Amino acid sequence: MSIQPVTVNRDKDGYWVHPELPEWDEGTTQEEIDTWFSNNNLSYWIDNFEDSTTATEEMQDAYFVNGDVGVPDWKPECPVEGSFLLSIHDTEDGPVAVFAIPKQ
Repeated sequence: MSIQPVTVNRDKDGYWVHPELPEWDEGTTQEEIDTWFSNNNLSYWIDNFEDSTTATEEMQDAYFVNGDVGVPDWKPECPVEGSFLLSIHDTEDGPVAVFAIPKQ
């Protein structure tokens, strides 16, 4: 595994991306993403803000109803021991947190 956990310093809106994560865009295929994870001996887990157990109703209303652009108080979690954060970023469906899970 080449990518390792690093200190997370979220921006004022609560977003952050691991400095070694590729810059994927809408043209990136799922196959390309899966290949990168496989090459790094990782799987991944996604915590969707809308369904997250760590996002309160007030946080969700601020984002989805009031139009706040940030999620600085959201503390996403991955239930898999040994996982580490790769990104907290916004999508057209709302914020997501992506965690890397090292394969044993």
